[in-house]
Amino acid sequence: MMRKLALLLAGLALLAAVPAAAQDKPVLLTVSGLVKQPLRLDAEQLARLAPATVKLNDINSEGDFGGVFWLRGVPLRSLLELAVVDKEAGGFNKLTDLAILVHSRDGRQVALSWGEVFHRNPAETIIALSSSPVMPHKSCQACHQPDVYQPWLSQLQRTVGIPKLAVAGDFYSDRSLEGVDRIEVVWPMPAQWGPKQDKLFSPSLVVQLPGGRQEYKSLPALPQQQVQALQVGEGKGFHGHYRLRGVALRDLLAHQKVKADLNSVFVVSAPDGYQSLASYGELFLRPAGARIILADRKDNKPIEAGGRFELVFPDDLWADRWVKAVSRVQAVSLAPKARLFVIGMGCGDTSLLTLDALSRLAQAEVLVAPKDIEKRFAFYLRGKQVLFDPMAVGKKPFTAPGTHKKVADRQRLRAEQAAAAERIKKVLASGKSVAVLDWGDPMVYGSWRWLADFVPQEQLTIVPGLSAFNAGSAALKRDITCRGAVAISDPFTLLKDPGLAKQLAAKNATLVVFMGLPKLKQVLGVVERAYPPQTPAAVVLRAGYAQAQRVVRAPLQDLAAELAKIKEGWLGVIFVGPCLR
Repeated sequence: MMRKLALLLAGLALLAAVPAAAQDKPVLLTVSGLVKQPLRLDAEQLARLAPATVKLNDINSEGDFGGVFWLRGVPLRSLLELAVVDKEAGGFNKLTDLAILVHSRDGRQVALSWGEVFHRNPAETIIALSSSPVMPHKSCQACHQPDVYQPWLSQLQRTVGIPKLAVAGDFYSDRSLEGVDRIEVVWPMPAQWGPKQDKLFSPSLVVQLPGGRQEYKSLPALPQQQVQALQVGEGKGFHGHYRLRGVALRDLLAHQKVKADLNSVFVVSAPDGYQSLASYGELFLRPAGARIILADRKDNKPIEAGGRFELVFPDDLWADRWVKAVSRVQAVSLAPKARLFVIGMGCGDTSLLTLDALSRLAQAEVLVAPKDIEKRFAFYLRGKQVLFDPMAVGKKPFTAPGTHKKVADRQRLRAEQAAAAERIKKVLASGKSVAVLDWGDPMVYGSWRWLADFVPQEQLTIVPGLSAFNAGSAALKRDITCRGAVAISDPFTLLKDPGLAKQLAAKNATLVVFMGLPKLKQVLGVVERAYPPQTPAAVVLRAGYAQAQRVVRAPLQDLAAELAKIKEGWLGVIFVGPCLR
């Protein structure tokens, strides 16, 4: 815990060390996902981190030569430590089954395992910020014709897309993406700790791939691998030196005809819920991938205690990815999918923005944002395309018969909304994720609700935000739930059904009215006929705006008079009930 706190403080110090003028510099790289401190770093901030240098032979698995370069940059591990990666409490709490997705500006993505970044030396995987070619010392004319060697030489003069992911341990450079702009930490297969077992044992192993499921009671007749491994855990330290024998995990997967996919990972689990993860790249692109084995013999004896199969990573510097009593190997594709987020940006100042909202913002390439949000949150939205202002689709997002008296007006608005939704769908179809930004909490009278009629519910990801209800309640400094019941309403419902206010008053419930100021006289007329005239009441104006927030308190019968002294026609939440006393 202290280590995580120290890293978080170091990260905040790094960001604070950059002058205010740097806020106008373009964001080069973001780190999001399962992190406590989402990062948005420009070139100057990245340059402040301790550098590492690697040599990369840029040759992919197709045989294409992209040059040989010295690359200097920041270890990926350092960036993730700065972002403070952690799981929420309650599930399998070790980080051994996390994956790291690295995205490039041109829409490509590759997956790495947690272990290949954190259980190897940090300099093996870096985000390069500069490059220099490694030029040959001699001419190639004696062994190759110019039409062969000249294209090779030209690759040494090319401009390398910076930032560049460099996975120095890979034999081929397929995962060494150029133009990296986003790093995301994900938990591909969330799990819970299983029941405690007196004797951990699994009689068989199930391998589940997209193409089918295969159960093994013994390892198949594949080439045997023998490895020596030092078992050194992060928790209990050194626990032995072993000789293990079995089948390479990649050979078993190839035996089941696994498809080549740099976005695939393989989650390996035991009956007690322990999980580990290996990426396709580390299994099939790293020479060391052949040494990651499913062992059934240890020191020349069958594995029985903690058996009968054990996953071993002999080249990891920590043994925490080892899995005893392996019961399942599950393939999971992390291929990028276009997603539609509706993000609650909070009800006021940018300080109310949640970590989840920051992470989701980083995952969206295109935004749908009101001008107000676009202006106030500009620092967090830099570099992103804004498709349109949703408020331009009609000042009122409602299409109920009572909203617009003329049918023609309702039909026109509906057509405008349908056209706007098609623009969003077109972006999604191109493979880009879209974030619709809304005030407060999008599920509390959100202005985006018209869109729900045009997109499938399963395609939506709703990101909650801090509502004016929350900020207003905090401003009042009263327990508004003291009588057990709280009801939130809009003015239209109260005016349509005055009996609702009477039912709430009979239970001494706290009534909270959103959007009530434009119809204040009518709303208070209904409420005053339901609650006693001396009932405590208040209006929180501009809730969540630290410099503009104001609380107006008065007995219910005097509230209108007090508000008449103030010029505010919209941003106010009305609270009425005995709990405000």
